[in-house]
Amino acid sequence: MLARCLTLAVITLAACDFNTGMTPTGGALTVSGQVVDFQTGAAIDVAASVTTSGLVPAPKVTSQGAAFTIDGVPENSAFQILAAAPPTHRATFSPAVVVTASNVDGVKAPAVSEAFLASLATAFAVTPSAAKGIMFVHLVDAAGKPRAGVAATNFTIAGASGPHFLDANLMPAPAATSSSSSGWAVFFEVPVGVAALGQPVTATVTLDMAISPLDAGTVTIADAKVTDGALVLPTNVSFATQIVPIFSVRGCQVCHSGGGIGKDLGGLTLDGSANLIYKELVLERPDTRVRVAAPETSLVLTMPSRESPPDAHPNVTFTSGLDPDYLKLLVWIREGAKQN
Repeated sequence: MLARCLTLAVITLAACDFNTGMTPTGGALTVSGQVVDFQTGAAIDVAASVTTSGLVPAPKVTSQGAAFTIDGVPENSAFQILAAAPPTHRATFSPAVVVTASNVDGVKAPAVSEAFLASLATAFAVTPSAAKGIMFVHLVDAAGKPRAGVAATNFTIAGASGPHFLDANLMPAPAATSSSSSGWAVFFEVPVGVAALGQPVTATVTLDMAISPLDAGTVTIADAKVTDGALVLPTNVSFATQIVPIFSVRGCQVCHSGGGIGKDLGGLTLDGSANLIYKELVLERPDTRVRVAAPETSLVLTMPSRESPPDAHPNVTFTSGLDPDYLKLLVWIREGAKQN
């Protein structure tokens, strides 16, 4: 279940169309920074190529050496940077870059060196294939600091080899069964598409990591927030007091309004009364936007989430299956999508 495929924080969309594609609305911000070496954190000394993942249409990217500028990023969005510098550094997806209502400067987009990857593969006795990818997971606490002592038995990625752990100096620790003070874990042979952490029902911690893109032969880096104890789901979710406010707080009403493209292209209005919004979500297109028989497949959840292959939604609202608003919607649907 997606509620147990654990991921990272969620970012609001200025454009939320649960039915069809559209041009993102709201601002044209700039994100700038440098491509850095994963191990050292220093800017790489060769020319880098930079693209983005998670924004439709793709913004304009210019780069010179290790420096890059991304223009035309919508307000209230999250995306990954794909940085590469062959032949020395592998194409690497960054952790999510968060943009709200102003430009963002000083972003560091990591790229993992081929030499470092080769040393890890040797130490962990893994033979990476070109058809799959590699995932670096940074286990952190609520303040973003590395979390030590997270046992390997607490998390997995379906079909992948791992987790393998790095020591305090980012060197391979083949005998380790839990995270060191660096908080880093590595998975090899990760299937392409999107990568999400899974956890057994016996897990002693909850891990919240963004559902992240992963291509053949690439590296993906993601943060996973660690919380002690098992996941606690909300109960008795009220449509009027808990669900309706989501669409305002998360920015969905910006385009799903009287003059917004979400209404024009998707036929969905989210800026009216609770009665109107309920009609739009549940009654207007039965078993589509809300699917009580299969809640996780409801368009109100899948369209604003990252999927592989990507759907027509222009960017990502719910980067995580543990996003509080995602969970409220999920539980409300599981409880029968009541007009309560």
